[in-house]
Amino acid sequence: MSKLINKKALNRCIFTYLILFVILFFLCLLFPYSGDDWAWGSRIGIDRLSNWFDNYSGRYLGNLIVLALTRSNLLKAVTMSFCLTGIIALLNELTGKQKNGIFIISSVFVFMPTAILRQAVVWTSGFANYTTSVFLTLIYIFCTGNIYDENKPKQKPLAAVPFLILGMANTLIVEHLTLYNIILAVYVIVFTIIKFKRAYIQHIAYFIGTAAGTLLMFSNSVYRSVADGNDPYRTIRGSGNIISRAIEAYLETIVPEGFINNFVLNIFLSAICLIIWIKIKNRLSKIPKLLGTISIAVITAFASSSLILNISNIHPLKSLYYVQGAATAAYIISCVVFLFILPFKANQKARLLFILGSVGCMIAPLLVVTPIGSRCFFAPYVMMVYLAMELYRLFDKNTKEHCSKISKAAIISAAVGVIYLFYIYGTISICSNKRIEKAQQEAKAGYEIIEVKPLPYRNYIWCSDVDEDIWAERFKLFYDIDENVQLQQKSSGKKG
Repeated sequence: MSKLINKKALNRCIFTYLILFVILFFLCLLFPYSGDDWAWGSRIGIDRLSNWFDNYSGRYLGNLIVLALTRSNLLKAVTMSFCLTGIIALLNELTGKQKNGIFIISSVFVFMPTAILRQAVVWTSGFANYTTSVFLTLIYIFCTGNIYDENKPKQKPLAAVPFLILGMANTLIVEHLTLYNIILAVYVIVFTIIKFKRAYIQHIAYFIGTAAGTLLMFSNSVYRSVADGNDPYRTIRGSGNIISRAIEAYLETIVPEGFINNFVLNIFLSAICLIIWIKIKNRLSKIPKLLGTISIAVITAFASSSLILNISNIHPLKSLYYVQGAATAAYIISCVVFLFILPFKANQKARLLFILGSVGCMIAPLLVVTPIGSRCFFAPYVMMVYLAMELYRLFDKNTKEHCSKISKAAIISAAVGVIYLFYIYGTISICSNKRIEKAQQEAKAGYEIIEVKPLPYRNYIWCSDVDEDIWAERFKLFYDIDENVQLQQKSSGKKG
C-alpha cells in the first residue's frame, strides 16, 4: 500500500514539474533578444569563436551556450525552461519535497527583483552564464547531500568521470561561480574526511575537474589584461586603496542588489525564522535565548525595512549608504547567530551554515572586481531561497498544518505572478516583433534612416534600446539590415 502511495506521489510530482516546464517554456518564448545577444547571434559571435574567445573571456562553456541559444528561439526557450524547472526541482528535492514546496519556491522566484530577472533570466547572454551555472552547481550540491546523513556515503567509482566533467563544466561559465565551485569541492572532501574519516573518489574527481576548469578559464589572455589594468571593461579593485574600494562596492552595489531589493524573499525568510523562534525559544538557556531574541528582532526589522524601501520606491541619499551597510551587516551576523543557536542536530545545523556560507562565498569576489551587474546576485538569491526552504523543513508536522494557508497563498501568488509576467513579456514580444519587421521592410524599401520605437516595460528587459552606435550596429547585424542604414530611436517610450 505504501509503495502505491509513493508511486502516486512520485507521478504527481513529475506531472507538476512537467506542467511547470510547459508554462515556463511558453513564457521564455516571449523573451526578446537584446544587447549582446545581437552580437552573439551575428558574425561577431562567430568571430569570437574563431579565435576560441582569446582575449575576450574564459567562459568557454557559457560562450558556447549563448552562441547556440541566440540562433534558435525554440532552443532558447527549451533550455531556459529546462534549467529554471531544474533549479526549482533541485531546491524542492534538496529540502525534503515539502507539501506545496514547488509552489512556494516558484512564488519566491516569480517575485525576485526585476533587475535580477531581466539580466540573469530574460537576457539570453545573462542566462547562458548566470542561470546555467547555478543549475549545474545545484546538481553537485544535490548529489553530495548525503554527506549530512548519519550513514556513510558509498564509494562510487563509476560516478568519477561524470563528476569530473561536471566539475570542469561548473568552472567554465562565470568567474565567481568558478571560485565558488573550487571552494565547494574542497569543502565536501574536508567535511567527509572529518566526519567519516575518508575521502571519496567521486568527490576527488569533482575537485580535479574544478581545478582543471579553473586553470583553463584563467589561462585566457583577457585575465592578464584585467590584472594589468589594460582591459577597458573589467577591472580588479587593486589600484588605490583596495579596502576602500571594497567598502564602496559593498555599500553601493552589494547591499542594495544582494539584500535590500530582495524584499519578498526577506519577508518569507524572516517569517520562517520567527515561527521557528516561537517554537524553540523556551528550549534554550539564558544566553542563547538572549542572542536569539536580538537576532530575530534584527532579521524581522531588516525584512520590514526592505519591504518599506521597495514599496515606497525610496532612493536614499548617498550619505545614508553607511546606515544601510551597517543594517545589512547586522542582518548577516544575526542570521549566522540564529543558525548557531538553533537546538537541532549537528547535521542539520551544518547544512544550514553551509548554505549561508555559500551565499557569502558567491558574493565575496564581487568586492574586488568591476563591473558588478544585478545578474551576479542570481546565485546568492537562489541559495537564500534554499536556506529559507531548509529552515521550513525544520517545522514540525503540526506547525506545517497551521501554515497551510501560507502554502495556498503561495500557489495563488505564483499563479498571479506568472499571469502578470505573461502580460508584460507578451506585450514586449509583440512590440519587438513589430519593430523588427518594420525595420527590415523599410531597409528593403531603401530607407536611409529608420525610426525604431523603444520597447515597452524597459525595466523588464536589458539593453533593448538602439540609441547608441554599438547597439544599433549589432541590431542591424543580427536582423540582417543593411549596415549603411541609420537607426534613429524615438526619445519616448513606456518604461513600465
